[in-house]
Amino acid sequence: MVVGGDGSTPPCPATYIGMKFVKEYYTVLAKEPEKLHTFYKAQSVFSRGVEGAGAEKVISAVGPGEIHSEIMACVGSYEHHACRTEISHIEVQESRQGGVLVLVTGHLTFTQNPVRQHFTQVFFLDRQSEPYDGYFVLNDMLRYIPREDSGKAENSHAPQVAQAAPVVAAPLGPAPTAAPQPQVQPQVPPPQLQAAWPGYWQQQQQQQ
Repeated sequence: MVVGGDGSTPPCPATYIGMKFVKEYYTVLAKEPEKLHTFYKAQSVFSRGVEGAGAEKVISAVGPGEIHSEIMACVGSYEHHACRTEISHIEVQESRQGGVLVLVTGHLTFTQNPVRQHFTQVFFLDRQSEPYDGYFVLNDMLRYIPREDSGKAENSHAPQVAQAAPVVAAPLGPAPTAAPQPQVQPQVPPPQLQAAWPGYWQQQQQQQ
């Protein structure tokens, strides 16, 4: 499976190609994972791993056959509802010789192992002229970003607090008279600073 048009149409902008590819790729992964290998060709390189786990734990594959095996190992028997993908960010850049570089970040949950995993994935889409003009995935790198146990991390890095020396109370004298404190009125922020929802400043710019 390739992304693109026939030879009669001019080249599409990289952003359009990248966005269209992301939509198609993750839709096929979720609904028809057995066909996902058709995005790749014989020279395609594919890798999966966990960030910080070491190179020896990275799974690599070359060509549609090996890539298909690795994909189906993740999917298992859930071929028609294989996963749920939540895309949080897509960035696309045009590369040399008409190629397209695509960066995707988000969360991926496989039905076989229903753990919501944060991931980042990079694709390089290379141009092809056969069997018709379009693009295919030449490089595909995905890394899962492990969760950090914030509680343990905080405890392990917490500074050790020394015990304070015992305090000996002094004889009490007459209590000093406290000086009157000036009354401070709370500062009320102007209306434009009271917003607390995303997109506020963008909305303000649109209204100006």
